[in-house]
Amino acid sequence: MNRILADPALEAQPNFESAAYAAWLNSIVEAGTSRENALRQMADDWRTERQERIDLWQQQVEEEARQQREEAERVQAEKEAEELEERRETEKKKPKINDFDSHATVDDVLIPRPSQYALQKIKSMEYVELWYFSPDGCREALDSGRTTAEDAFGFAKVDGFVALKPVAAFKASQKSLPDQDLSWRQFDMAKTSYLVHIDKANWPEKHQQALAMFFTIITNHEHRMRPRGEKTLLRYAGFVRREWHDRLTQNQGFNIGIFNNALYNSISDDVWDAERDETIRLVSPIYRYPILFMR
Repeated sequence: MNRILADPALEAQPNFESAAYAAWLNSIVEAGTSRENALRQMADDWRTERQERIDLWQQQVEEEARQQREEAERVQAEKEAEELEERRETEKKKPKINDFDSHATVDDVLIPRPSQYALQKIKSMEYVELWYFSPDGCREALDSGRTTAEDAFGFAKVDGFVALKPVAAFKASQKSLPDQDLSWRQFDMAKTSYLVHIDKANWPEKHQQALAMFFTIITNHEHRMRPRGEKTLLRYAGFVRREWHDRLTQNQGFNIGIFNNALYNSISDDVWDAERDETIRLVSPIYRYPILFMR
């Protein structure tokens, strides 16, 4: 349908007696209609045709209004979508902080914070020495944090790609000690902090319970009161926990919470043999004055 350019309702009825309509008027009269009836017929035909155009005009106006409304709605929807996306991006960039219980207070006892390196190991569920969770390790982390910017970054390989990570996240301490070289006090305090932090890191409940049982058996073992008992237990704890992590990475995990008496007795024999050899070395003249026995 051709577009109508003006409202037909505004059109005035033509003068059908003018020269412009003489041919039409004469043709009707010649067909046997009086001049008066011919003029009336021409006016009726024109009004009928105009009404048709008025109806078409109204449809055209309504269609154009609908299209304009839909276009306005589309533009508005696009604008709102853009604004929503901008707000989302702005929200993403805002610092996030969780809500808090207005009736809760700080805990009675605060667990010292280990180094970022140790926390990253915990987050990745990897092996890390208990020393990092001891008072000495946490104190060293605090002192190191005062001299090293925590936002310093370095390159690290992550899933086959080179990525930037905080230096503190993969820098081991030169002061760290193997578990078996810790004092009993260091071990006892460190394992408590260690268990707290693996719980915060949402380790599987099964793993947490096994480790809790492991440390409970070690710290309450009856051989603690024996000579070299604590030393043997520390060696057992150090070797077994490291083996547990290694076997987990190989999908050959075992229940660390089950105490292996045979392994413990073997380690105990090694400790006794080492101390016996050291005692012999210290008291034997051939070890104290080797030059006197050289030929």
